Amino acid sequence: MTEAAVVARASRMMTVARPLDDGIELGFADGAKGLIPYADVPEVGERSALSGVELPNPYEAILRTARGERVEIGWDFDRHYCDPLYRPTVEAVAMRGRQALGARIRASRESAGLTQEALAGRASVGRVTLVRLEKGHHSPRFGTLRGDRPSPWHTRSRAAGGTGFASPAAA
Repeated sequence: MTEAAVVARASRMMTVARPLDDGIELGFADGAKGLIPYADVPEVGERSALSGVELPNPYEAILRTARGERVEIGWDFDRHYCDPLYRPTVEAVAMRGRQALGARIRASRESAGLTQEALAGRASVGRVTLVRLEKGHHSPRFGTLRGDRPSPWHTRSRAAGGTGFASPAAA
């Protein structure tokens, strides 16, 4: 027997966004349904603060507040209210990605004959940060992966009491 055809990525496509007394009812193209409590959308907070709901495309809902604000809610935020397995699944995929990247960083470091301290210095990150990256506990910043280095004029961070930059003449 042939199975039914289903829209590709139907789990990402919202088909219903309706205000109810206790929250916003959501429906997805794959049949998943759920409710976002008003309290989980701080800009709205309660039903009386909501003036309207729009679904301009399948990937976002627009909430209009009584104060005239426009609040965009993406499908991924909405989805975890409809599917209790969504968030753990996404988090597991992210963890596997971090671990795979960490293993590649470690393998590349070892094949280059570098210590963690040496690579951390070249990447302008702390050794502990590199350990966390290699173990897959953290994701690196894009600039770190790309090989960006601080400007030669970079000084102490603002958080550390510096200005963040010195003039080229002072460097």
